[in-house]
Amino acid sequence: MASKKKKKRVVRYKKRHSLNIGVIIFLLIFIYIIFYVGSYFARDKISIYEVVEGKSAIMANRSYNGFVIRSETVVGAESSGYVNFYVKNGMRVSKTSTVYTLDESGTLAKLLENTSDEENENLSAEYQEQINDEIGHFVSQYDNVNFSNVYEFKYDLDKLLLECININKLNSLNAGMGESGNNFQIKGSPVSGVVEFYTDGYENITLNDISQELFDNKENYSKSNIISGSLVEQNSPLFKVINSEDWYIIIPLSEKEVENYSQDTYVDVRFLKDNITTTAGIEIINSGEKYYGKLSFQRYMLRYSEYRYLDIQILGQDLKGLKIPKTAVTEKSFLTIPKEYITKGGDSSEDGFNKETYDENGNQFIQFVTPSIYMTDETYCYIDESELKPGDVLVKTDSNSKFQLGTSSANLKGVYNVNTGYTEFRRAEILGESNEYYIIKPGTPFGVQIYDHIVLDASMVKENQIVFQ
Repeated sequence: MASKKKKKRVVRYKKRHSLNIGVIIFLLIFIYIIFYVGSYFARDKISIYEVVEGKSAIMANRSYNGFVIRSETVVGAESSGYVNFYVKNGMRVSKTSTVYTLDESGTLAKLLENTSDEENENLSAEYQEQINDEIGHFVSQYDNVNFSNVYEFKYDLDKLLLECININKLNSLNAGMGESGNNFQIKGSPVSGVVEFYTDGYENITLNDISQELFDNKENYSKSNIISGSLVEQNSPLFKVINSEDWYIIIPLSEKEVENYSQDTYVDVRFLKDNITTTAGIEIINSGEKYYGKLSFQRYMLRYSEYRYLDIQILGQDLKGLKIPKTAVTEKSFLTIPKEYITKGGDSSEDGFNKETYDENGNQFIQFVTPSIYMTDETYCYIDESELKPGDVLVKTDSNSKFQLGTSSANLKGVYNVNTGYTEFRRAEILGESNEYYIIKPGTPFGVQIYDHIVLDASMVKENQIVFQ
């Protein structure tokens, strides 16, 4: 009998799954990358700007409408009558020159017409010199493009010849009439200078009379002109004589412009009317609560003698410094401390302050602290609020005077430096500007240096914020 095979009993066990640490690490890294990429695209992009050198002349090239002051003498009519002039506007005259006549009867014009021309063919030496000067000036300034200057030259020459002939006739007529028949007066100028046949009421203005009203009244400015043949009243103004080559242009200045020009003795000035450039002395003057610039000239008085207001531009050298975008500039509040509280403590050579402090038992003592002094001006030093707190009390050396911080503060302009990976405020002292950039002073304490990395748009970050470059 066959033996029965023993039936085997097989028990199956569930396979235990072991954790693969490599897979876990991979999943964590993958999740981190997904999160980082998602947050990168979700957050605002912070652009970084590298500081470079730059220059700008925009700050110095400022335009102004200036008020002109000259040495002017107004000549009035000694009596009523008809006035006739024998020199042209802008002409130089001496005390011996015949400038005008006053005719009480009004018959002088007819008598001059009837006077023979035979005795008036010869020009005086004075008029010959003036005609030669006119011709020489025309030849030196002649331009084929501006042919209209020829007609202007012809007009001026005809006028000069007519004046010479009229004066010759006048002298001949005066000699023939004798003292008894002379019913008109031949007059000259009380001073030598340049004749202008207009008055405007500003002839007696001096530097002591400068005010904002002179500039506000520009829109209402008007001249009073007297022409030959006019009937004038006694003591009414006829013309004026400018008797000095020295003249001034007064311009209103802002506080920033006063600061810009206060170190200058001379500036280059461009007259915008015809783009002529010259050098002028500059001086800052104060009138009331306003500041003005006094520009002194010794040239071109005659060229601009007919103008009371002139548009000019002050030119300057290019301002060199560090170039930063305007969008990068922000402001930060600093505690201000009077300069006299700065001292040196113990063996330290650092500037600091004596701070009133208390120990655990409430005993008062003085602690010397050396916070970073970002800037010092004529009155205050500027301290970051993170190093000294509002409410802290400082004691002046060798004195019982005390100063509590927080009673005064001020803002300083600066940028956010990100060289270390997080934003740090750095001061920016602005020298000039263009449309999109500032030129700032290099080498200032706690300032910006060339090739520093700064935040392009300061409004997008805060101080001590981590920035990924």
